Amino acid sequence: MGLSSVFRSRRRTTVAVGIAVAVAAGATVYATAYRDTGDKAVNVAFVLGGGTARQDTAAQGGELAIAGEFRGLAAGSDDTLYLFTQGDDGMVMWQRQKSGATKRIRISGMDDQTAEQAAVAPDGSVYLATGALWRVGPDGKAVRLIDPDCDSFSPSDAPLAKFCTSQVTGVTVAEDGTVYFGDEIVQGGRSSFVHRLRGNRVELVAGRQPKQGEALDRSNPSVRDGIDPPAGTPAKNVLVPAVWDAGWLASDAKGLYWRTGAGIVRLSPNGTLSPLLAARAPEKISAPKGPLEAMGRALDTTINPAKGTKRRGDLAATLPGSEVFYSDAGKAYSPPFSEEYRWGGNESPSQEKFVQNLVAGKAIYRVAAGEVSPVLLGAQAIAASGTTLYIAAESKAGTADDWSCAVVKVQLPESKH
Repeated sequence: MGLSSVFRSRRRTTVAVGIAVAVAAGATVYATAYRDTGDKAVNVAFVLGGGTARQDTAAQGGELAIAGEFRGLAAGSDDTLYLFTQGDDGMVMWQRQKSGATKRIRISGMDDQTAEQAAVAPDGSVYLATGALWRVGPDGKAVRLIDPDCDSFSPSDAPLAKFCTSQVTGVTVAEDGTVYFGDEIVQGGRSSFVHRLRGNRVELVAGRQPKQGEALDRSNPSVRDGIDPPAGTPAKNVLVPAVWDAGWLASDAKGLYWRTGAGIVRLSPNGTLSPLLAARAPEKISAPKGPLEAMGRALDTTINPAKGTKRRGDLAATLPGSEVFYSDAGKAYSPPFSEEYRWGGNESPSQEKFVQNLVAGKAIYRVAAGEVSPVLLGAQAIAASGTTLYIAAESKAGTADDWSCAVVKVQLPESKH
């Protein structure tokens, strides 16, 4: 059973745009701002954008009005947020510290790029997977590290300056500061890979190219192992041909998570894979009853192919690794949402207007304790910092050029696992 077709629209028009999760040893405790109203509503809190103050004021975080189209979201380990937007004057990086203090930084050397994923390194640099791989310094200076405009595609280890791939789709920074990226070869023997940066070199971590005439569906054990690998499967042995719907990454203390088309696998430090979402029996997944209510085993879950969204996928993990969040872009959602997915809170008039004009976005799901559950609808992107998951939302009101962006979190009730 697909996950993207089970939400039924009703008359209530409030929207799901974010979530903040607090994790503590073996159990999940959510922020105390949640109000138990006797239904499934959750409270939205804008942390960046959605306000009325213009960019030339001393306003902070949610007081600001952030004009422009969404281009990327990342969160550092210190809870600093990085929101990328595109406006008439070029590309901008909004940096919001945990205190709420916010800087608007003009980007030089890069313009009109859209990141499928972004990730923050310990030195404050932000890596963006936009088809190419970019690094944006704290001063806004952008450098393109990997340019897909090349001819000799190969996943093999290579000097960074000579590495050649069709497109970079995902990026994450591990706890030790190592940068990993997901990339794909889409011409000829199509396949998806995971690589890492080691100084000025690129090293293959997972995936391989198909052999001549090799089957590219699950009848091939190598393809099947890329979605549902027996624990201990060597990561470099699997074949992932679903290039349009693969390549997004996340990391936590347990290792890396890699979206491989219909599923998600965990890549351990020893170079082996185990399944997280494995698409074993999608028909056993029930229709969602409400946010964070289990639908069935994660191993039975499948992720639908992307359709009708500008950004195809997302993946994030909250530390110390008890929960993984992902998006299903098989359908785009905009208000009004179903009754079960209405959202409350104390929005200002400008934030309410932002929500009413929300641009259609993706459904977000959580994997926890081996089960999958829906979380929210209408997200553009997700990013995790420690125990908090942030959601980027985009709104358009009035003229075609009247775009605005915000980053939000939502306080949820106490988890039962």
